[in-house]
Amino acid sequence: MPYQEFVFTQHLRMYESRMLRSAVLKVIKPYSLLYHNHLNDGVRFGYPLIQYKVINGRGAILYLGEGVEQIEALFHDVGKRDVYINGDKISLEIYKIIPRLYHLQVYHGEAFRRYKLTNWLPVQDENYLKFKSMFTIKEQNDFLVDMLKKNILAFAKGIGWFMEGEVKIKNFRRSALRWTSYKNVKFITYDVWFDANVFLPPHIGLGKGAAHNYGVLYPVKQKNHKQYER
Repeated sequence: MPYQEFVFTQHLRMYESRMLRSAVLKVIKPYSLLYHNHLNDGVRFGYPLIQYKVINGRGAILYLGEGVEQIEALFHDVGKRDVYINGDKISLEIYKIIPRLYHLQVYHGEAFRRYKLTNWLPVQDENYLKFKSMFTIKEQNDFLVDMLKKNILAFAKGIGWFMEGEVKIKNFRRSALRWTSYKNVKFITYDVWFDANVFLPPHIGLGKGAAHNYGVLYPVKQKNHKQYER
């Protein structure tokens, strides 16, 4: 899978990723559909192939799969005009570019990789009512693991990855519940840690708000496993 991560020199707070998106869309040409996922008659449903992030305190745009073909539009449009966040002119100078060609795969046997997922929005609408009615931690965790599997499958489908094998998750852990506002609606959010038998690229979004810095995936390095267990 083609993968390009553009990290800018501009420092942003976590919630300002949506402002970065708005600032870019104000100057990007209408034909660049994947930047905004809106059609004339509604919304493009499907996994977002261009995502707006704040990574290590810096604004970033992540391009996945066919989204990589839209990189030229960023330099053609945004590079020639001023970009503003909260009325302040910001710099979209490139700090670093991370190009990758990832081989996505499902591991067989006992091979698993460990991940952390931050600001994940796992339940909404009728799912929230169902989740709220569960009284045991095991019930809730089983429900969340099922949602996580569906999020991974949605990512695979969105980038055209036909997975050979079943997605398995173990050692699932979650932080205390938090509330966040997404598009003026309140949602519960978690940070979660888990092992999965699939290779997934860093910083991709999983679940609702994947293009807006929610559900951001980080591989957990081996030296951090002890901290994860605590």
